[in-house]
Amino acid sequence: MQSDQSSAANSKLEVADEVDEAALASVMRTVPLGAGVLAGAAVALLVLGYLLVYILVFLPRGTVG
Repeated sequence: MQSDQSSAANSKLEVADEVDEAALASVMRTVPLGAGVLAGAAVALLVLGYLLVYILVFLPRGTVG
């Protein structure tokens, strides 16, 4: 039994675009750098938060026991 529905691959909007290799190389040079900066900033904020809790909560309590 055949269907009257057409495939999405028949539509020009669904077909993959041609990739410019020079533009792809340019993007791949900058995107990992941005991801590394974002990850580094997140880790720095976590370490800063830990240090603030340590300094403001644990040190004022002194030794326990």
